[in-house]
This record gives sequence, C-alpha cells and structure tokens, in this order.
Amino acid sequence: MTVDVNRIQRTLLDRRRELFEAVARVEDDLRWLDTNVEPEVAEEGQEENIARLLARLDDRGKAEIEDIDAALARIATGDYGRCEGCGNAIPAARLNALPTAVACVACAAARERGAG
Repeated sequence: MTVDVNRIQRTLLDRRRELFEAVARVEDDLRWLDTNVEPEVAEEGQEENIARLLARLDDRGKAEIEDIDAALARIATGDYGRCEGCGNAIPAARLNALPTAVACVACAAARERGAG
C-alpha cells in the first residue's frame, strides 16, 4: 500500500474547513444562547454544563487544527510520513488511517507507555 499524499492533503484541508465551520456554528450557538434564553427558563447548572462541553469541543477542535496544520507543513517541506521518533517511514496504512500521525506504531506505543 502506498501513500497518496495529494489525497491525504485534500482530506486534511477538507477536515480543517469542517472544523472551522463547526467553530463558527458553536460561536453562533453561544451568541444565540446569550440573547435568546431567558434566565428563569434555563437552569444555571445546565448552562454551565453546556459551556464546559462547548469549551472542550473547541479545545479539541483547536488541537486537531494544529495537528492538521503541522501535517500540511510536513507535506510542504517533504518531511511528511517520517517518524519524529526514529526517522523511519510511517507505514502507509497508518498514514491513511491517521493522516496527522507523527510517529510509527512502535514509537507511538513507546510514547504511550512512557505517558501512562
């Protein structure tokens, strides 16, 4: 199996656009909540839970956008598909499944063992 870098680049760009659109929708939803929900109707605890959920989604979205931007930068410089740990090629199957991967399976597993 080979890596179709052009296909992966299109996939990354599409996902990046989806994330930005989702953030824009979240911001619109937050503005709607601020203006359209009467305080006596919405319980304070529920509002806090919604705000925390949206904040977490936003953080995950930001992290994913950063990962996508880093992958696109690696594509631009010709470094895409090389493991940051050992320098070997990341298997095509891994890149096709996880286009933002920065480590081969062995290095990713070793990193997980060290973090856990």
